[in-house]
Amino acid sequence: MTLAWIKNLSLLVVLNLLVLSTTLAADRLSGQDIKEQAAEYFTQQGLKLSLVISDKRSFFPCSVPLDFRQRYENDWSTVLVRCSHENWETFIRSISQQTTVTFQKGTEDFDRLKVAVIKKNISKGQVISQEYVRFETRAERQIHGAYTDIYEVLGRKAKSNIATGTILKARHLDTVYSVDKNDNVLVIASNNTITITTSAIALENGQVGDMIPVKNIKSDKIFKVIITGKKKVAPITNM
Repeated sequence: MTLAWIKNLSLLVVLNLLVLSTTLAADRLSGQDIKEQAAEYFTQQGLKLSLVISDKRSFFPCSVPLDFRQRYENDWSTVLVRCSHENWETFIRSISQQTTVTFQKGTEDFDRLKVAVIKKNISKGQVISQEYVRFETRAERQIHGAYTDIYEVLGRKAKSNIATGTILKARHLDTVYSVDKNDNVLVIASNNTITITTSAIALENGQVGDMIPVKNIKSDKIFKVIITGKKKVAPITNM
């Protein structure tokens, strides 16, 4: 029995354990978990902020409460999120929460909040990326159907040409997912010696980097994966 054969067999065993287990990803943090901890911290500090991150993003486990710090002094636009016990950290952008600001105009008051606005012309069918979007404060009467979270627009296609300065609204965009619900996806596990794939059915839509549940075609077991490409995913292992 060669060393290479043993390595390949070990990888196959690991992959089988991954696709048969429903609890391997239980300890990992999701984007939603981090946003909830951040919201509690911001409230305690009197900060009206929220993190800009997909609820489905997957992060390493953390057995203690997360730490939140400014990346730059007196600037919360980017937040350092750190797990002191498992010793990992990441930077996440933040935006002001929907707050009411009163502007007097004659006898009328207008509520204002920040919404996604196109900063460069976009052609029909083009996929929205961060370089095309900025956030501007606009009157509430203008923003019905607008977006206040950048992750609601990233990766979506323009239904028609969109001019600079346009407030992005639901009618402007189609959704383009890397994986659609009920897609047959490839679950890929690999090391330096071998790559092993198996098939599964996606149980949710998702973009690259999202964590979604899938069902193994042969065993019907449900487990979580990270989307790595078009109809491609990678199993999640405990760290």
